[in-house]
Amino acid sequence: MTSLASKLAPESIKKLIPYQSARRIGGSGRLWLNANELEQGVHYSEHASDYNRYPDFLPHDIAQAYQEYCQTEMPAVAVRGADEAIDLLIRTFCQPGKDKILISSPTYAMYEFCADALAIETIDIPLKGEAFNLDVEAIIKQAPLAKIVFLCSPNNPTGNLLSRDDIIRVLEGTQEEAIVVVDEAYIEFELAETVTNLIEQYPNLVVIRTLSKAFGLAAVRCGFILATEEVMEYVMKLIPPYPMPDCSAKIVLDALSTKGIDIAMSNTHSIIQTRQRFIDAIQNLEWIEHIYPSSTNFVLIRTHQDADLFNFLKEQGVVTRNQSHEPALKNCVRITIGSPESMQEVAELINQYSFSSL
Repeated sequence: MTSLASKLAPESIKKLIPYQSARRIGGSGRLWLNANELEQGVHYSEHASDYNRYPDFLPHDIAQAYQEYCQTEMPAVAVRGADEAIDLLIRTFCQPGKDKILISSPTYAMYEFCADALAIETIDIPLKGEAFNLDVEAIIKQAPLAKIVFLCSPNNPTGNLLSRDDIIRVLEGTQEEAIVVVDEAYIEFELAETVTNLIEQYPNLVVIRTLSKAFGLAAVRCGFILATEEVMEYVMKLIPPYPMPDCSAKIVLDALSTKGIDIAMSNTHSIIQTRQRFIDAIQNLEWIEHIYPSSTNFVLIRTHQDADLFNFLKEQGVVTRNQSHEPALKNCVRITIGSPESMQEVAELINQYSFSSL
C-alpha cells in the first residue's frame, strides 16, 4: 500500500540521490582522510577545542536524547531551528509553481514566507472568533488542494493552545489528502498537551519542535522534526550534509540531560508565574480591551483604538511587537515575558500610561 508521504512527494524528490558527504557515508578506521579536513586542529586560543573535522551528518546522540525527552519511539531528526524544519518540509513535499500549503491566520509568518520564496501558493483559513479556534470543516474541505496543512499550537502570535480534539478532527479528515504539520515551538508551556503521541496513529502528522523558547537556546539554532519513517525518508534527502556544528551539539546534549531538562522546566514554571503576575498587574485598566489567554512566553493585548501602547513603550525604551498589520489583530501588541524585574517595570509603565494618556 502506498503511503501518504510517497503519494505527496514529487517525482523529483523520489528520484533524488542525497549528497553523499563523508559523514553520511560513515565508516571506521584509525586515520580519517576522506573529507579534505585538516587532520590536526588549529588552536587560536589557549583552551580552544578541535574544529578541524566536519560534524556528524545527523547528530544521532541529539536525536536519541530528544526522543527520550519526548518519550516517543517515533524518528526524530535535528535541524537548524524550527524555521529550517518548515523550509525542509515545504521543499520536500511541494513543487514550485504547482502545489499549495494551508495555514490558519493569524499565525507564524514563516509558513507563508517559505512558501512564497518557492512560488508555492498559500490557502488561508482564518482562525474563528475571539478564541482563535480552528475552522475544522473549512480546513478539511480545502485540504485536498494543499500538500501541507500548518497548525501552530500554542499559536504565535495569539498565544492560545489549539483544541486537541480539533487537531484530531483535522488529522482524520485529511489522512488521504495532506500532511498536517503541528508546530509545537511553545509546547513546554503546556507540555501535557503535546500531540507527539498521535504520530503513530496518524501517519500524516508531523511535529516541529525547537530549543529556542523554553530551553533558551535561540542562538544555538536547534529544532527537531518528529514523524514516521516514511515521511523522514523523503525529508532526510534534503537535509544539508553537516546540519549542526559540534559546538552546538555539545550544548544541546547538556540541555537535554536530566539536569538540563530540570533547569528548563524550572525556568518555564518561573516564566508562567511571572506572566500571571504581569497580567494581574494590568488587567483592570479600562483602556485595555482584552488580554488573551496565553500558553506561551508572551501575552497578546488588545487596546482601545485610541491608545498607542506600542509607541508609548518604545519611547520608554521597551520594544514590543505591534500586531496591527494582521486584520484580526487590530490594536494588538504582543509582549514577551522577561524577568520578574523587567515585567514589573513594564507593568508600572503601562499603568502610568493609563493616567497620562486618557
